Amino acid sequence: MSHVPLAELAHPTAEFALRHPKFIKTNPAGVAAILAALHGGAGHEFVTLINREVHNLGSVILNFETGRITQYTIPGFVAKIPNLQPDYTGPAWDRLALTEGGAVLLKGGTLELASISRGAFFASDTTSTVVFGLNRGMGASLGPVFAQRPGITPDFLATVTVGPNAQWYSGTITDLVTGATTNLTSSQIQVAGPVVRVFLKASQLPSEGLPFAHYRFALWTDLAPSAGISTVGSFIPEQSMIPIGVLAPLKAPNRHH
Repeated sequence: MSHVPLAELAHPTAEFALRHPKFIKTNPAGVAAILAALHGGAGHEFVTLINREVHNLGSVILNFETGRITQYTIPGFVAKIPNLQPDYTGPAWDRLALTEGGAVLLKGGTLELASISRGAFFASDTTSTVVFGLNRGMGASLGPVFAQRPGITPDFLATVTVGPNAQWYSGTITDLVTGATTNLTSSQIQVAGPVVRVFLKASQLPSEGLPFAHYRFALWTDLAPSAGISTVGSFIPEQSMIPIGVLAPLKAPNRHH
């Protein structure tokens, strides 16, 4: 399937549809999410971040279209050609194939985490999860979550579980340093079509050595968390963690030992 990750962010509806009619036809849920963000809706903060960080957007789009690149990252955002990672052994469901992911520090010290999959979560009769991993400074000491991905070393997880046909969803945060797990409130999670968003307070993300603005992130989809890499649909970024984006710097509170 043709997919042009950053192109939606560069062109208004009519121009994009003319340039990429196949994409519009084959990925309407993802296009709708991006177009909403372009017009100031949910996720518009990532459009702001991209406009600030990417100075050669036309070149990036061309590189995707010609196959020169399959992934592109900036602090706080990553786009890639959606795929299912090679160690995955489950069904080939579109909602497990990530195509965009982000983490951006907003005004007031809120960290927004977001993902867009190739397919919508409501088009499914099984439960699946999106896991956001953060490294606050202790990730290298704890080691990778999956041996096959040595560059993905979080010390904190935010996990969103989406039920069959997206009729319900819930979330938890897990501090991998202390082992503590806490439920997220419903106001901290949004699931709409192929999009999952999580909003975390600074107080929920105490530093383990890094300043808040230097935290790093990666995310993945999973059918059965803790069952190993064979149930992980895809990773974004593919092999590593990247810095979060910053729209409003804030130092995270220190952990009290």
